[in-house]
Amino acid sequence: MARLLIVDDDQRIVQLLSDWFKHAYAVDIAVNGGEALAIVRRQRPDLALLDIMLPGMRGIHLLKEIRRIDPTIAVIMMTGNDNVGLADETLRNGAASYVLKPFNMPDLDRLVADTLANPPA
Repeated sequence: MARLLIVDDDQRIVQLLSDWFKHAYAVDIAVNGGEALAIVRRQRPDLALLDIMLPGMRGIHLLKEIRRIDPTIAVIMMTGNDNVGLADETLRNGAASYVLKPFNMPDLDRLVADTLANPPA
């Protein structure tokens, strides 16, 4: 069973995503960058869903740290900001993709499955 890490400071989003994915994947959750990095080091998730705007550590920095720790972990960035430049920055720094909030859950489900089927090299 693939392992997902969900990182968002909004508890409603964490709950929504956790409830949606827990039937198909092992799910870990974190509400900040420090928690996320501890889980990455301990659990080595197959895929991380990261919010771009996190308290204390921006999602871009967390993305870079995850890629440094283990470049085989796929990362999908999540954002409520439709700034194309910010999205491009995440892709340049190793994100497999990004999604805009609010989510279309079936589309996100397909994106996660496709990303897991084609992990980063």
